[in-house]
Amino acid sequence: MDKLFTEQIQQFLQLKKPSDEQIIEGAKLLLRLDPSRNRGLYNSAMRRPQSLLAWIRTDLKKYLGIRQRGLEVSQVEHYNKASLKGVEKTLSYIPDSVSLAAEPAPRTGIPELGVRGRRKDHDALPEDIRLLWDKNADRWKQLAKMHYQLAQMVAKPGYAACDGNELCYQMRKLDDSIREDYKRYDSWQPSSAPKKQGKKQADSVDNFTDSMKTIQTARTTVSRGLGRKTQNEETLKNIQEAVNTLISLKQTFKPATVEKLKAIGITIPKN
Repeated sequence: MDKLFTEQIQQFLQLKKPSDEQIIEGAKLLLRLDPSRNRGLYNSAMRRPQSLLAWIRTDLKKYLGIRQRGLEVSQVEHYNKASLKGVEKTLSYIPDSVSLAAEPAPRTGIPELGVRGRRKDHDALPEDIRLLWDKNADRWKQLAKMHYQLAQMVAKPGYAACDGNELCYQMRKLDDSIREDYKRYDSWQPSSAPKKQGKKQADSVDNFTDSMKTIQTARTTVSRGLGRKTQNEETLKNIQEAVNTLISLKQTFKPATVEKLKAIGITIPKN
């Protein structure tokens, strides 16, 4: 990944009132990103740059997001397909509290594999666990709407995988959250609830709790940092410190996360 090229895109997008020459340079950036698709736009920008500014900004923002996710243009289609595979599997299991009539349109091509049911002891569960059920039902409906939006986008003439990458990225994040919380909901057992402890045991629990809070805070810092469209020096410093903390606490990262971190210059320490 050419970091200098990514910085050039960021610098152009920060311009409030670019000159004709700067707009033409922006069109050149698009031409480098996808020559076959952006040749016509570049030729038009050479003749009437100001009229193409909004279009150039929009497309460069799209490609900047792709690059910040650690992807080259050639990798986008594979990323989108991998994301949709998981999303469509999640959508095939319809929460029993969701009415399909409330959907914006039929989910064409998604098989009806079954219904995800509530636990029989749902009403006896702790409130934070019970709330996961309703939260995921709302997330599921949001995921279905986003999937439909992508289907509409794909149906338009001239669609390319890069056009839908941001939506695929957002769906992938939402799908991961749904899966994690369903797992938490399904696996909760009364033995998971805290019990009265002796002083030594209580100290141990306190230490464990502090570590968990530290881990959660560090992971949030990493997640939010990677989710930003641009990273400044302070953001990168915070991400690096969070990564160092997680590694020191014997935490691991998914391969995809490691790739994204390395793409923005973050070093992954060895255990």
